[in-house]
Amino acid sequence: MYKKLIGLTAFVLIIKVAQAQFTQLPVIPATVYNVNDYGAVADNKTVNTRAIQKALDAAKATGGTVLIPAGDYLCGPLNLYSKTNLQIAKGATLRLRNDMDGFPAANGRYLNFINVAKATDIKISGGGTIDGQGEVWWKATEAKSLTLRRPQMLYMEGAQRVEISGVTFLNPPNTHISLKNALDVYIHDIVIQAPTTSHNTDGINISAKNCTIEHCTINTGDDNIAINFGNKEQAENDPEVKNIVVKDCAFGYGHGLSIGSFTSGHLNNLLVSNCTFDGTTSAIRIKTARGRGGVLSNVTYEGITIKNSRYPIFISEYYPHEPKTPQEDVATAIGDHNPVYKNISLKNITVTNSQEALIIWGIPESPVQHIRLENVKISAKNGAQIYNVTNAEFINSSIEAASGEKLRVYRAGVTGLN
Repeated sequence: MYKKLIGLTAFVLIIKVAQAQFTQLPVIPATVYNVNDYGAVADNKTVNTRAIQKALDAAKATGGTVLIPAGDYLCGPLNLYSKTNLQIAKGATLRLRNDMDGFPAANGRYLNFINVAKATDIKISGGGTIDGQGEVWWKATEAKSLTLRRPQMLYMEGAQRVEISGVTFLNPPNTHISLKNALDVYIHDIVIQAPTTSHNTDGINISAKNCTIEHCTINTGDDNIAINFGNKEQAENDPEVKNIVVKDCAFGYGHGLSIGSFTSGHLNNLLVSNCTFDGTTSAIRIKTARGRGGVLSNVTYEGITIKNSRYPIFISEYYPHEPKTPQEDVATAIGDHNPVYKNISLKNITVTNSQEALIIWGIPESPVQHIRLENVKISAKNGAQIYNVTNAEFINSSIEAASGEKLRVYRAGVTGLN
């Protein structure tokens, strides 16, 4: 075993994470299109796909608000266009039909419930509910009877100026909210909920530039939030994901706030602040692997409380599995898509009643670079593991382990922790 603790007096970690957020909110014309005027019936029996799509098509020409008034509306896949606000009023529920026979499909998957493609000025708002009625899809997944991919609840690709607010999202067949290659996104004051046993029901799956997510409550069967950036053609100086803020959110069960596992598009500037994690399998989670990695830099977590988590802080360049011991893996030639993690800051973080204190595990040829932990207090069953890390600096921090070694180190420079 190669083990060393080196002084880092010359190492000063400076992370400049902008208080980045959307630069412009969507602009929606004042016209209102009430779906009832287009024949929608709120009885949870009538399939209203055609009527609601007529309202959306009418709004396509001029823009405006498509109103789902109070009531229970059963519906199939919909297309949403630029300059449109889909408003789910308080007391309204928009439900995805839960019969798979004849469910529309294309390109190897069932169509998403609400689909947005290359649109600008998009809003999903109101105090109502969108229910994916996903149980039938989860059971079919368990039975391995599906031949196509399940629909996502809300899918946007190439959208610009997006706001999602006020709505409760429930039980999707697949991901609740997915935004790919988005620009200027504001998600706030929403609730996302699916059973812990539901399959692949990520809360928010996102790649974006200029995004704020705040005041959200997320409990789900997979990642609470997943930040993915897998465009292998993206240049490092033009990262696929940059300027993201996640703040004042409450995460319950789920797999935590994850970065990866696809990171080849590069990420720069992420701030996660004033969030709570209670019962998440993991909380702060960064994951990727050789062949799907990219540069991840300037990432800050601050003011975080983590309770009852198995892996509260999990940073790994192996996915889905680490070797049994760090000695088992040896450096390989640095490939085009090896992961690079650098300039990561964790500040004012409290971890209690967790199984693993801390895991930071780089690959030998591309160790984790420059990670700073300040005022981090961890209480867990097992101690910390820090493997293949160039500079790990602890300041006013502590790790309490109920059993075994408090700290295991391999090919890592660690200071400030006894």
